Amino acid sequence: MAHTPRIALSIALALTLSASPLAQASSALAVEMGCTNCHSNAFHPNAPSFQQLADESAKRRGETGAEDHLMSELRKPRLLGRIGAHEHLSEESARALARWMLDGAH
Repeated sequence: MAHTPRIALSIALALTLSASPLAQASSALAVEMGCTNCHSNAFHPNAPSFQQLADESAKRRGETGAEDHLMSELRKPRLLGRIGAHEHLSEESARALARWMLDGAH
C-alpha cells in the first residue's frame, strides 16, 4: 500500500508529459504564433490585451461549445479590418489558444 501514492504520482506525471505542446497551450504558444505582437499588455490601438480577452472569454467558460465558438471567432475572415495572423492559424493552434483563453490566459 505504501507504493500507491508513488504509482498515482508517476501516472499523473506521465500523462502530463505525454500531452502535446498544443494541448498545453500557454503564453509560449501565444509568443510562437506572434499573438504578443498585438495582444501583449502594451498598448495597441486595435487589439485587446490577453487579460481583456480572458475576461471576455470567462463569460462563456463552462458553456457547451464555448471552445468551438472562440476557435471559430479567432479564425473567422473579416471583410473590414482583416486580421491575417488570425486567419492563418491552424485549427489545432486556434483550438489550443481558445482553450488557453477560456482557462484565463495564464
